[in-house]
Amino acid sequence: MTRFITPSTRLSFFAEKFGVQFWRGKTFAHLAVATLFIAAPAFAAQLEFDEYVQRAQAAVSRGDWESAASQYAQAINHPDLPRDTATRSTVNLEYGRAIGVLCHYGEAEKYLLRAREMVDKANASAFAALIELGAISVAQKKYAEAVGYFSPLLPLIERESRTKSSPRVVADAYEKFALALAATGKTADAESYKRAAAQIRATVPQAVAPGAITPYGTQCPPS
Repeated sequence: MTRFITPSTRLSFFAEKFGVQFWRGKTFAHLAVATLFIAAPAFAAQLEFDEYVQRAQAAVSRGDWESAASQYAQAINHPDLPRDTATRSTVNLEYGRAIGVLCHYGEAEKYLLRAREMVDKANASAFAALIELGAISVAQKKYAEAVGYFSPLLPLIERESRTKSSPRVVADAYEKFALALAATGKTADAESYKRAAAQIRATVPQAVAPGAITPYGTQCPPS
C-alpha cells in the first residue's frame, strides 16, 4: 500500500519551511508568526485528513476492514482531500478495497475503477488498480471480467519488476488469474500461471503482510 505523509512528518516540514527564519530577526519572526496564523486552519485540516488515513491503515493491519472503510470514507469525503493524483487515486483504491471486503461489490468497483482512471490519466502505474479489479471480479465469479483485468497486468509485472518487489502479491494475482482462465476454458494457460505462482511461493515462502492481499467478500455484514 502507498505510504502517506504522516502528521509528524508534515509538522516537521511545516516548521522547517516557516520557522527557519525566526533566528534572523524580528522582521522575519513576525512574518513567520503571521504565516503560521494564516496557514493554521489549512494545516489543521490536512492533519485531520492524515489522521483518518493513518487510522484506516492501522485498522487494515489488524484485519478490521469495517473500521478501515469508515475512516477511508471520512478521508475520501474530506473537503481538504489533497489534489495530487497519487493521493486521490490511492484513497479511492483503498476505500474500494475496504468496502469490497464488506461485500459492497458494486460500490467497491466504482471506486476501484475511479482509481484506475486517475492513474491512467496521469500516465502512472495501474498495477494496484488492476490487481484489485481482477481480484474483486474473481470473488464475484465474474471470470471473464477478471481475465480482462489480469491480462493487461502481465506486461506491468515484467516492466516494473514486480516479481522482485511484490512477489507474494504477484503470486496471488497469478493464482486468481489461473482460476479465471480455467473457468473460461483456457486450461493450458491456467496451468502455466499456477506453476508460475508456485515457483514464486517456493522462492519467498514467508507470509504476506496483513492487508496486502485483499480478502474480498470475507466480512459481509449480517443479513
